Amino acid sequence: MARRGVFVRAEEVAFLEEARRWRQHCILVLTRAKPQGPLYNATSKVIEAIDDVAEAVTGDRRTFYQRDARMPGPALPPVKWRTVE
Repeated sequence: MARRGVFVRAEEVAFLEEARRWRQHCILVLTRAKPQGPLYNATSKVIEAIDDVAEAVTGDRRTFYQRDARMPGPALPPVKWRTVE
């Protein structure tokens, strides 16, 4: 079953996708829960556990974190609109 560690690549991708979905649902719960209430604290611990699992599978705890915004570079296509002064 396993070539590298616990999962073969297809299983790893499917597992991480499901973990990502669970983490997103937990974040939605956090947006509606009373801050520092029991539901908030329990959901925060679930998110931490999901991040721990991501670290165990991929070696990167920040797998599901939002990527940083990047500055546009010279490889971007030209802009098709112009600014008005």
